[in-house]
Parts: sequence; structure tokens; C-alpha cells
Amino acid sequence: MDTLARFKAVFLGEPIDRPPVCGWIGMPLLVRLTGSSGDRQLLESVIDDPSIVIQTQLDLGLDPIIVTVDDRWFSMHVYWRLLYDHAEEDLATWRVTTKAVPNGDFTTYHFTAETPEGPITWGYDVGNGQVGELERPLKTTHDLELLSRYMPAPEALQQDRLTELVRRVGSDAFIMHNFIGVWGEAANMRGLVDLCTDIFDQPELVHSVSEFLTERSIRRVRHLAQTGVHSILYDQSWVGVGLSPEHYREFIKPYDQRVVAAARESGLLVSYHNCGRGTAILEDMVECGAHALETLTPKESSGDFDLADVKHRVGDRVTLNGGFNERVLATATPAQAREAALRCLEAAAGGGRYILRTTGQVFEANPGTIEAFAGAAREFAYAGAATV
Repeated sequence: MDTLARFKAVFLGEPIDRPPVCGWIGMPLLVRLTGSSGDRQLLESVIDDPSIVIQTQLDLGLDPIIVTVDDRWFSMHVYWRLLYDHAEEDLATWRVTTKAVPNGDFTTYHFTAETPEGPITWGYDVGNGQVGELERPLKTTHDLELLSRYMPAPEALQQDRLTELVRRVGSDAFIMHNFIGVWGEAANMRGLVDLCTDIFDQPELVHSVSEFLTERSIRRVRHLAQTGVHSILYDQSWVGVGLSPEHYREFIKPYDQRVVAAARESGLLVSYHNCGRGTAILEDMVECGAHALETLTPKESSGDFDLADVKHRVGDRVTLNGGFNERVLATATPAQAREAALRCLEAAAGGGRYILRTTGQVFEANPGTIEAFAGAAREFAYAGAATV
């Protein structure tokens, strides 16, 4: 099976020749591995020639993935604007000016969006593939009114460069398109602490923001599907902070179900991304309807998942994507990395529906550890555990 066929099959619960194995290679490490001069130069090169990162992953024994990032105004703007544009007329009521201030390894960005009824301001730090929000755009209910009236329509986004990238990748890699979830974008706009406080103090605001974002997200996934991207990584990272099941079911789950359903109806494969705690809401997350669940972050890292427990509880209903603590690669020997990978495979790969993937980005790795990690998936398959 080629890479694309293997990923599609495992997402759909169909027979596979072996478990896919991929590492979420962080930008600093990827820059070093490819010999690039920096983040931007690498990203621009990949858009023109994705074989740069595909071959790097093949050389490490990995099934190549390419992670693209969706249209975002309030985080990671440096990345997605290499793939997208807006026509001038679509920005007539949303004029954004940017002030960039170098700050060591990071750059601090301040933004002002001028609308016919007043400005909206926000800011964040960007560096080393990371984003740290400083000022949030949604400070009052009036801001929400301005956002709903004047932000450019999701269908207006020009995405020809992404469509062309998908064409160039073909079946040589699996494209995981990072699509911010409703709760995640609400946290970007409001601030996570304020948003969690709002659940108690002004729950009607949380629902209003979520309804606004759900409607936009549904329109966006339908437009995005036209590019031919293979999947969306439905990014609900902030679900993993330890929300109660009751709050998850009221303020997050109903909105996620609607967006995931729209993505699936548009032909997109969906992996539901929670990179923290989630054992208490495991079945609820699965009921959102995604094909796969990630990152299954283990207890020794920042999560609370046990792969064997997850496999037992929901492994027949959803593909499990992750569970390998990426920090092992920076500290272990190749033999230790192989053993850690085999433990994940033994816990979750029986009967298929498992992707051996690092739970977080790999920023550092000892020599030979990634290769040993990747080799374990092939060794496991040769032992007859994968379905064919």
C-alpha cells in the first residue's frame, strides 16, 4: 500500500498491510534535518516542492505526513498566509494593520482591525513554531457583534495555493490540515481563563460565541474540502485542560458534532485532537463522530490516557492516533525507543485501527531513535498483528 492508501484505510477501519507510523516533526528539527535557513524559507520551499519534507521523513523510515494550517486571524498568521489570500474587496470592512516587534527568539505582533463601527485589537508572540497570545480580540459583547458583522466570509478565502500543494503531494504523503475547533478558537478569541470563567458567570456568552464559530466552521470545512486535502486535524487542544464531563457535554460536544458531521459530509477524514487530559470524556469525544482520536497523550507527559484502556473502551469505534511520548526520542537509546514503540503497538494495534504517532511535536531526537521508533511498526506488522 502507498502512504495515502494506508492512512485512508486505517481511518476508515479497513484492512491495512501494517500500522502507519509518523512523527510530528517540529519546525526547529525539520529546519535542521532539511538544511533550511529558517522557518519561512522551509515553508516557502515546501509549498513549491513538498518532496523536501516527504523524502526527509522517508529517510527516517516514517510514513510521510504534511501538516498544513487553516485560515486564522487570531493565531499562527505567519504560516497560513503563505497558502491563502483575500481579495481586496472582501477586506473592505476588515482592514488589518500589523506592528511587528522583535523580541529575542520571538516576534511580538500587534494587530488592529478597523471596522465601520470601531476597531478590534489583539496580539501574540510567534517563534520556534509556537504562538503565545498576549491580547484577545473578544473583550466585550460589542466585539462579538463586530466580529460577526465584519470578518471576511469563509467562502471568500482564496485557497488556490493549497489546492496546488495537494496536487503536488499526490499519494506520496498524507495531508493533515490543522483546523481549529470551536472551543479552541473561542479560547483564542476570549482567552482560556476568561472563557472557563464565563461558563459560570455568563454561560449565554459562551453559547453565543460557540454558535457564531460553529456556523463559520461549517461553511469553512465545506469550502476547504474543495482543495482535496485528505483530512482535518480538528484541533481541540484546550479540551484537554480537565473540563468536567458536564461542562464538556453542554458547551463543547454539541458544537463539535455539527462541525465534524459537516466535514464528513464534505468528504474529509477527521481526527479529533485533544493533547491533554480526556479519560473522563473519552466516549463523549468519540460520539462527536470523528474517524480518529488523537493525541492520546500518556500519563507520564501532560495527559491521562492509557492506550490499552482506550483500546478496550473505544477501539472498535474509532481509529486511535498517537499515544507515543515524543520526549522518549530525545533521551532514549534506539533500543529503548523501539521498545517504547512496541509497547504502544501491543496495547493498541491488534486488529488494526491504530496509527503509531508521537503525541506532540518532536523538537529533539537522539541519533537513530526516530528510525528505531519507525522500524517497530514494520517489525510489529511482520509479526502478524496487522490485518491485511
